[in-house]
Amino acid sequence: MLAKLICDRCGAQARHDEGDGLNNFLQLGFDAGWGSFLGDGTRVDIDLCHSCLKETLGPWLRLSTSAWASAPAPEA
Repeated sequence: MLAKLICDRCGAQARHDEGDGLNNFLQLGFDAGWGSFLGDGTRVDIDLCHSCLKETLGPWLRLSTSAWASAPAPEA
């Protein structure tokens, strides 16, 4: 299990066992394709806190309600 994340932009840290835990972080990883300006077959990884995600990519993020957030609560 992942115990801690560190934002690659601002250095904010989140631990699995504290506060919101790792909920307010984005982990992005992908392999660049052939002919990519990132380099053929290059692995790209970044960890960003949600504040840095919004500050850097905010104007281009498409935000909508998740299916799980709009689903009715289960009966107890």
